[in-house]
Amino acid sequence: MEKIDIAVIGAGIVGLAIAAEVSNGEKSVFALEKEDTFGKHTSSRNSEVIHAGIYYKPASLKANLCIEGNALIYEICEKNNIPYKKISKIIVASTESQISDLYRLYKNAKDSGVSELEMVNNVQIAKMEPNIEADAGIFSAQTGIFDTHLFMKYLSAKATQNKAQISYNSEVVEIKKTNQGYEITVLDSDNQRFSFISQVVINCAGLFADKVAAMVGIDIKTQGYELKFCKGQYFRVSGKSAKLVSRLVYPVPRPKGHSLGIHAGIDLAQNLRFGPDENYIDGNVIDYDVKESAKDEFFESVSKYLPAVKLEDFYPDTAGIRPKLQGPDDDFRDFVIKEEKELGLEGFINLIGIESPGLTAAPAIAKMVKGMIK
Repeated sequence: MEKIDIAVIGAGIVGLAIAAEVSNGEKSVFALEKEDTFGKHTSSRNSEVIHAGIYYKPASLKANLCIEGNALIYEICEKNNIPYKKISKIIVASTESQISDLYRLYKNAKDSGVSELEMVNNVQIAKMEPNIEADAGIFSAQTGIFDTHLFMKYLSAKATQNKAQISYNSEVVEIKKTNQGYEITVLDSDNQRFSFISQVVINCAGLFADKVAAMVGIDIKTQGYELKFCKGQYFRVSGKSAKLVSRLVYPVPRPKGHSLGIHAGIDLAQNLRFGPDENYIDGNVIDYDVKESAKDEFFESVSKYLPAVKLEDFYPDTAGIRPKLQGPDDDFRDFVIKEEKELGLEGFINLIGIESPGLTAAPAIAKMVKGMIK
């Protein structure tokens, strides 16, 4: 049976970043992806935002890796001609009662070490974004947007140049701990099975990471690894509504809200869309339909800070699913990035619950994982 050094399960942006980081020609690296290309799920169905690290608990993995990843993504994009814009962002308080939440958020961000951040008043906001109505805001100069597809294409090319092999249409269906390492069984597109041994297994399977963890015998319920699918829909706008803002505009997140709120997002072509909303999916099924009936809710939410927007200009765009560790009523849960030595699984590294800011944090996550490999 073939033996390799490192198997990476999942070729979303995190899996590709890890494959590129840990491959150097000295170790044999094999990345497995069950879809026919990279990043088909969470990595390609999002706002494409380079986050600054504002929202996450200070000293958490989410905060630290987001801040580190923010700098790395700008650096990688600049060096490799990957389109990006440091477009900036305002988080706006639309009511007097939200201002205290805004100050708490600002303090949280400063405690985490977020740079280029300032509180702004309604006059300053009106100068920056004349169509926004808000009492106060947080201005983040470090927030941006980037072409996630080309970024993943770059990571894939780098991994391949470093002699890593990326195998698509390759679904991991079984993992066994053996004396030689981990025996991984894969189902290919012809429904044929093949197996190999890997010394190290890196589970970054995104929406399916808890299922992969269970394959090796981990009790995901006991460990708190069960994922909850949280769907986020997006609506685009046409006509005059499409040019109402020039930067990202976010509402103040709801307490225990598990999305950052329905925000105004701009893509690299300067088109405007709104989203995502927050809908937990019973049974963890993959559902990317955008419900036309959600348009009224989107309009109501957005018009609180962007009153000039017109309901008739909204039309369905796309949807994504976030792999969350916390349920709708749960408190903050951090990323799980852990070698499972305590469970007798040395060399098996779990990455579970890699939702936002996983996109921004991906290069930093890859460096962290590389440091965990002997």
